[in-house]
Amino acid sequence: MAKYVCDTDTVKSIGEKLCQTASDISNGVQSYSSSIESDLSTWTGTAKESFNSSNATYVTTAKTDATYINALGEFVKNAAESIQSLEDELAGLQI
Repeated sequence: MAKYVCDTDTVKSIGEKLCQTASDISNGVQSYSSSIESDLSTWTGTAKESFNSSNATYVTTAKTDATYINALGEFVKNAAESIQSLEDELAGLQI
């Protein structure tokens, strides 16, 4: 009988790396955003408004992407746990 094996430790590790990457992106975007806001504090006029508007769009997009990456990482980790649970259950069956 064929046995299907999933290296759940590797899959779980990949999920954890995705979550860490999402955290790194989120922290980097927050740092960037704070720095830009500080730098723009001395600006005035339409250039500031235009840049702020454009920058806010990019920051929001990056934060949304980081949230998605984190959710994907959590999904991968949960999938690995489910696969391991099913493998353990199947291993216990006597046919």
